[in-house]
Formats: sequence, structure tokens, C-alpha cells
Amino acid sequence: MPAEKPNNPIWDAAPEDLLPRRETGVDRERVSERVSGKVVLVTGAAGSVGSELCRQIADFRPRLLVGFDQAETPLFYLERELAGKFPSLAFEPRIGSITRADDVNAAMEQHRPAVVFHAAAYKHVSMMERDAFAAVENNIFGTWQFALASAAYGVEYFVLISTDKVVRPASVMGVTKRIAELSMRALQKKKNGTRFIAVRFGNVIGSSGSVVSLFMEQIAAGGPVTVTHPEMRRYFMTASEAGQLVLESLALGKGGEIFVLDMGEPVKIVDLARKLIHLSGLQREQDIKIEFSGARPGEKLFEELNLQDEHLAPTAHLRIRSFRQPVQLGRARIETYLRALRQAAKSRDRARLTQLFEHLIPDYCPALNLPHVLSPSRQGMSFNAVQRPATQSGLSVPVPQMTVTNLT
Repeated sequence: MPAEKPNNPIWDAAPEDLLPRRETGVDRERVSERVSGKVVLVTGAAGSVGSELCRQIADFRPRLLVGFDQAETPLFYLERELAGKFPSLAFEPRIGSITRADDVNAAMEQHRPAVVFHAAAYKHVSMMERDAFAAVENNIFGTWQFALASAAYGVEYFVLISTDKVVRPASVMGVTKRIAELSMRALQKKKNGTRFIAVRFGNVIGSSGSVVSLFMEQIAAGGPVTVTHPEMRRYFMTASEAGQLVLESLALGKGGEIFVLDMGEPVKIVDLARKLIHLSGLQREQDIKIEFSGARPGEKLFEELNLQDEHLAPTAHLRIRSFRQPVQLGRARIETYLRALRQAAKSRDRARLTQLFEHLIPDYCPALNLPHVLSPSRQGMSFNAVQRPATQSGLSVPVPQMTVTNLT
């Protein structure tokens, strides 16, 4: 018989209660210099991170805040919320897709933003394993299109919301976001022009579709609570922390950096499940069982925050670090890869897509189930990301040698 919803504070608790640490805070003076009185555009504004960004940006009194998203209903509710909390805020909800050039250019032409926060992305790992072409179109080409438009329209700062899953990626989501980082940074000029910044962080606790939301639904239904693997660990942060990190990164950024929040120690997912069961006033095993379902394609046991060739540097903020890569692909080479990716996506050639991923991101280790999807050098091998050993390149197998001419 399903357990009844207990009369317990956990059901009304904030996500912050599950992460007992101080929030980072922001340098209000520096953020104000780059936001106050300016036009700011947020893509993915209706999502968990995008909407939190809008709330925090509103507090700095921009001249105009543009919320760009293709999700009509949540954007409608965000507009209502902001109107109630910030009556003097000029907020413009803008329906559009980052993958449609007309939508992007029309928004840029009309509003001429000084700052763009690019939060729009496909983020669910297992879904993107099944629909890699959608991930390529949205995460890579959507980012490239908005970054190009930002440079063309004289945007001062472009901030990409990235993920810890880009480090030695085992998933389509991770590798497409990594390519988005590289593509954006290829547009960075040494002098003048738009300043491109990326911000990496872990899972946003309590966000739509997050593991916490799933666990709470399973507890309310009487269980079982499903955890993929007993050793699965993730970095977590709250939406509020994420917004603060992004704003602080904007204040710190000079162009070309990748910023990362010190999120403490990674959390065991099974421990999080146990804590939620306990806080719900229930007994593990007696009232609610925990079952292990097995790691899914694209999942790793734990995530990392930086690559081996990214050198950690402190910043003016105690809990924010900056990574810089010594080697960066130029725009011409990135565009060559993007043309090849576009052709593979257009022809729905998954094997070719994987081959291009492997060549552009040598430490990409796809966790795909179907041998025909893998490039020839990897067929018949196991690519369970939770078991692969780390090497200097992040791979446990050789990478096929190809030249740029093979990619066009």
C-alpha cells in the first residue's frame, strides 16, 4: 500500500536545505557596472537556471530584460512572476528558437543587448543519447548561431551556461556542450569585440526533471526509490547558487575564461535518496525501498570539473575558480568541423556523427549500446563509462587518425 504523504517539513522545504553550505554571494558593485541600465537577454529564460537568472538580474535594474525561449507557457508564468516581484522592471518575453536564424537575428536587431546569457540547451543525458541529432542542432548550432549574432551585433559579454559533463564526456549531451564551449571560444578576439565566457557547474538540485524531484515523486507514491548505481556521485548546487556564480563570472570575466564554482565534495546519489526518505518521516527498507537500476548509456560514476590541460587559477571570489586552456581551435578549423557535423546531422548518419565527435574531442568515450553506431575502431569494445580507466588523453583506446580534409 503506498505510503501517505507525511506531515513533515521536507515537503515544504527548499532545495537549499539539502545542501548545508553558505551561498557564494556576488560583488554587487561589479555586477551592477555590467548589468544596470543595460539591455540584457537570457536564452532558455523559462528553464530552471534561465528563470533564476532573470530573477537575479531583475534586482540589478537593467534597462530592459529580454526572456528568450520557445516554451510559451512557462515564459508566460515567468512574466507574471517578475511583474509581481519587480513592478518597475521592463521585461520583454520573446518567443523564439535558438536554432532558427530569423528568430535570433530579429531579437538581436530589435533589442540590441549588451549582455547575453545563453542558458538554452538540451540537458537530459539519456534523452540525448537517443536523439543525438537534436542535441547537435540545439547545443552546438544553436550556441554557434547566438554567439555569431552576438559578435555581429556588438554584444559586450556573452556568457555560456555549461556543465561538468563536458570533462572527458561519455554522453552526447556532454560532448555537444564541450563543442559549444570550443566554438564560442574560437570567436574570442584578443582585442575589442564581444567577450565570451563559459560557466561550468554540476546538477541543479530541485530543478525541473532533477533527481531530487524524481525521488520526491517516488517517495510520495510509496516507492521504490530508484538509484542507478550505489557509487554514483554528482556535484550539486542550488538554482540560486548557479545564478550567483553566473553573475559573478560576468563581473570577473575578461574573455576566454571558463569559471567553476567550488561546490564542495560530490554527493552520493544513494545518500541523497536516504536523506530524503529520512526527512520525509519514513524508514528506509521498512517504508520505502531503494532499488538499483544500473547506469544508463552516457552516465559516468562521477563527474570532473576540469581537463588535464586546463590550469586552475584563483579569482577575486573565494569560491570561484578559473580555467584556461593553452591550446584553442581557431575559427576556420571550428567552421570546418561544424560543416561536417551539419552534413552528418542532415543525413542522419549517427556513425559519422560519432566519428566526428571522437576526432574533435579525443577524450570523448561514447557509452552507446549499438555497435553499428560506433566508429570502426571502437566496434566490439566496451565503452561503459563507469569502468573506463583514465589516461592522459582520457581514452582507454586509440583515436582514429584523420585529417581535416577527411571531414569536409
